[in-house]
Amino acid sequence: MTTDPQLPPSDDTAQPVMVPQSVLRSGLSRRGMLKAMGLLGGGSALAAGASMARPADGAAAGGPVAYALPDGFSGTIADLKHVVILMQENRSFDHYYGAMPGVRGFNDKQGLRFPNGTDVFSQPSGSSVVKPKHVTTVAQTTTGLAHDYGTGTGAWNGGRYNNWIPAKGSATMNYLTGEEIPWQWSLASNYTLCDNYHCSVMGPTTPNRLYLWTGSSNGVTSNGGETSGNRAWQTYPEALQAAGVSWRVYVDNNNGDGWRGDYEDNPIRGFATFTPSAANLADPVKTAPGTGVVWRANSFPYAPDGLPDDDSDTNLNGVLGEFIKACAPGAEHPLPQVSWIVAPYEWSEHPSANPEHGAHYTNRVIKALQSNPDIWNHTLLVLNFDENDGYFDHVLPPAPEPGTAGEFAGSTPIGYGARVPMTLVSPWTRGGWVNSEVFDHTSVIRFLEVWTASLGTPARSTTITPWRRAVSGDLTSAIDFTRPVLGTPSLPDTAALVAIARAGGAIAGQVPSEDKWTDYPALRPRPLPFHPHGTFSENRATGKVTAHLSLAGGPAGKAVSLQAFPDKYKPFTNTPYTVTAAAGRDHTWDAAAFQGRYAFSVYGPDGFVRSHAGTVLPAGQNNAAVPRVDVDLVPGAAPTVALTLHNDGLQQVRYTLTANDHVGGVQNLWVAPGATQKVDWPTADGSYDIVLTADTGTGWRHRYAGRIARTSAA
Repeated sequence: MTTDPQLPPSDDTAQPVMVPQSVLRSGLSRRGMLKAMGLLGGGSALAAGASMARPADGAAAGGPVAYALPDGFSGTIADLKHVVILMQENRSFDHYYGAMPGVRGFNDKQGLRFPNGTDVFSQPSGSSVVKPKHVTTVAQTTTGLAHDYGTGTGAWNGGRYNNWIPAKGSATMNYLTGEEIPWQWSLASNYTLCDNYHCSVMGPTTPNRLYLWTGSSNGVTSNGGETSGNRAWQTYPEALQAAGVSWRVYVDNNNGDGWRGDYEDNPIRGFATFTPSAANLADPVKTAPGTGVVWRANSFPYAPDGLPDDDSDTNLNGVLGEFIKACAPGAEHPLPQVSWIVAPYEWSEHPSANPEHGAHYTNRVIKALQSNPDIWNHTLLVLNFDENDGYFDHVLPPAPEPGTAGEFAGSTPIGYGARVPMTLVSPWTRGGWVNSEVFDHTSVIRFLEVWTASLGTPARSTTITPWRRAVSGDLTSAIDFTRPVLGTPSLPDTAALVAIARAGGAIAGQVPSEDKWTDYPALRPRPLPFHPHGTFSENRATGKVTAHLSLAGGPAGKAVSLQAFPDKYKPFTNTPYTVTAAAGRDHTWDAAAFQGRYAFSVYGPDGFVRSHAGTVLPAGQNNAAVPRVDVDLVPGAAPTVALTLHNDGLQQVRYTLTANDHVGGVQNLWVAPGATQKVDWPTADGSYDIVLTADTGTGWRHRYAGRIARTSAA
């Protein structure tokens, strides 16, 4: 514990936390130890936090209550005073949160399916498959995997997403639950988790961190050059500086790779503007405390800091010392409008650094913010990860079409990469929400653009490609400034988690109970103001069938990345389409080349699937049953899918409508020759997944899945 009077102690680490020897020697599993100490999600810590979150929805345990803005709040983005960004290291979304209730995780029925009938969760390994594996100790997820651009694009495999095991090894499928990482799960359960946030590059740390700090990697796909000083494209700190927006990077400026130092994770050191060159260091304007760009970037020459190279609170309060002091009332250099925090290696969660120490570090950041209510009540804390370290994630990343400017390294896309964790902590994100809009690291800059423009000091990045600006959101769909919820939820004691980690954590090989994640409430979806759609038509004269892809709603210029795959008859390949409201796209299949047969699927964000299979009957051959369906998505308070079932033939058609997921059950309907029948299919909070078949003997099967926007704009 620090003795520096300027550094307020963390209230959860003021006294050393010891795990009782009776617990460590009891033979309990990790779950048992956590429960014995009241640290698992089912204990009072999470229950209290979850109950505090619900008033954001206008209800409390005693019944409905009217929402009222807290004193001093306007209910607008003007209430936001500080944005703090903490990027941790090398975990995929499925690896950390794939088992969390309410997210697009391991129970996802809308994931990519392979031609052999298996899905993306069954990754090929020779003649067998490897499925996601819940490991029983955190140690089983602290071995670093290959995570270079070559193996990243290798797992992606031309967009087929079926080469994870050859590229990464079977450990890529290992994942954790709230049993192993209760603090991370509890935090997400109290705030907002983004389950469609992707790393920007299918590769390692440096290019992804370049995207966070600059909006681009300028074609860089590998590590290196972090301290070179010869990079020169625009960084976002320079945009902030030019706009008069205060900013700072908080990092322990020691060339270390343990419990001290920056692990070369402060990438703007490599830019000529900030590097500790002789010219920069001799410029008193650039080095001036409080205002100079070298001072703000904390890019002075590396120097020993005198801190112990261990996981003590002395170290923790030291490596975060400048940030802790900045949060204190009356600070000499108070917390600026925009901050980036860079953790030393052992605190960063990078395998083999463990999640418990990462939780303790992040919790110390939160405690520093909470120590000053004027800051805590007006701050957005962005907790994200730079890349996935080679750990598997099942959701297809958006893919640029060939020729998309600024998005390719040779013939291979730079990104997007796999999903990574992203939690938004603030009064405007309380409540246990999940947001499913596509984001990547440029989304953080996009949000800062929106916010600084609202302040009258617009700071715009010049490096984000038009394609990324269209496909990635700006985070505003995940934040509700009209309904802030103040307070501090109870979270597991991270000092105790660190003590358990020091002791080894769990009995090797012990299998946890089946209710391992039932202690956590399901996250609730934040509705989006747009949705993709796809309808189907066939030209019986030419034998061609077409999926007509479109987008409804959303801000001007919004786009979604949709990807088409053959399910039979053709080699398994990925054809990407970028779809906007102004420019839909058509995916056409020449069924005449396959004796009239077709079978293909189109996948997209937020559970979007369109699968079409059947046989095209030649024009004029109407003596059989000829099914055809029109599909409309109807938004509103209770969104529905409007189905119009047709029969263009001379024989009766029996349709079977089945809910593959969500609601709707099974319906059998007969449509007479030349007749139509309408069905309003229900949704679950806008989500739908319907399979339609017809008893024609032609393999007619069509599937429609996704989520309908909850606004009239759709």
